[in-house]
Amino acid sequence: MTLGRIALARIPATRGTIHRLFSATLSSSSTNRTSPPLSRHMSMKSDNLVSKLTSSGLLKTQGLINGKWVDAHDGDTIKVLNPATGEVVANVPCMGQSETNDAISSAYSAFRSWSKLTASERSQRLRKWYDLLISHKEEIGQLITLEQGKPLKEAMGEVIYGASFIEFYAEEAKRVYGDIIPSTLGDRRLFVLKQPVGVVGAITPWNFPLAMITRKVGPALACGCTVIVKPSELTPLTALAAAELALQAGIPPGVLNVVMGKASDIGDALLASPEVRKITFTGSTAVGKKLMAGAAGTVKRLSLELGGNAPCIVFDDADLDVAVKGSLAAKFRNSGQTCVCANRIIVQEGIYDKFADAFSKAVQSMQVGDGFSEGVMQGPLINEAAVQKVESFVEDAIFKVCLFCFTLFNVLG
Repeated sequence: MTLGRIALARIPATRGTIHRLFSATLSSSSTNRTSPPLSRHMSMKSDNLVSKLTSSGLLKTQGLINGKWVDAHDGDTIKVLNPATGEVVANVPCMGQSETNDAISSAYSAFRSWSKLTASERSQRLRKWYDLLISHKEEIGQLITLEQGKPLKEAMGEVIYGASFIEFYAEEAKRVYGDIIPSTLGDRRLFVLKQPVGVVGAITPWNFPLAMITRKVGPALACGCTVIVKPSELTPLTALAAAELALQAGIPPGVLNVVMGKASDIGDALLASPEVRKITFTGSTAVGKKLMAGAAGTVKRLSLELGGNAPCIVFDDADLDVAVKGSLAAKFRNSGQTCVCANRIIVQEGIYDKFADAFSKAVQSMQVGDGFSEGVMQGPLINEAAVQKVESFVEDAIFKVCLFCFTLFNVLG
């Protein structure tokens, strides 16, 4: 996950080496991103929104196992916070190994019947789920902004984007074709049938709390697999709302389960169970390596989308306005909290000064604040740890610039 460091480097016009490096955190995150003091008006507004979402039936605060909303066995809970204000939005179960094993058993039992449905039957239920997601895009968008912080317009866009995966795989469910293979023997016929692998464990991050789930769950359900979703403990409410709509769409109990809480315990249970046949994960490379190692014991299939390290390169012949606009989009989407955000910008010498000036002005014009406020372009970072991480980037950049200037001064005398 990229959280705000940008390096602007000047590329000489005639040499391939870097002539000058100017490291700076040119992110809206470099301003004071700690939670603002709560105003009475803001608190009342959040309370009204939570009440409205509760009345809609989409603010769920329990895990989903075998079609039933359940608490943790020991009654333990974790707080879900609004990152813009620090307010507690809800308390959800802090689940672990025991609850995950229940979810695995539920998914394993449901697999027998779900995988036997025709592709057309599964397609119809997925299509209904898509329709419900779209019809409730406002409420789900509000949930995303409440627990993740991104501006409401961007959150609504994620709902449409996330729902599109369900729409796509609702159609693809009817197109899981096999193959006929030419045989070397005249009296033999060779063919391939594609079948669902079984129970899937889906571990998703907090930066796209709906889209990262639907992108994994959609294809799994389409081909006849059942799923246990482990959303981030920072953003579980969107996952639970999506699961509620899946139930309303006719997805049978046990086909889609949601557990949240103790990440390591839940992950260990998914890895240890021979009934779980595939793990799909989006997150850090370090955790991905642990999942690869843990999956070896039961030889599970793995799909891993891990951290990125992306440069943005601007050449002398670039259209300045397009380059600035593209660089802003590449860096500041979701306040820099995506795995494909640029974390360094390398600019050729001939356009460097113009680009740096235009880019800096564009960043300074961005409005930072609560995602529900009008005109806000950058929401908060997800939590205090993220704020501290960005602040460390700022300090590191300042130190390196000072060190460079000091070294240059000494060399030039």
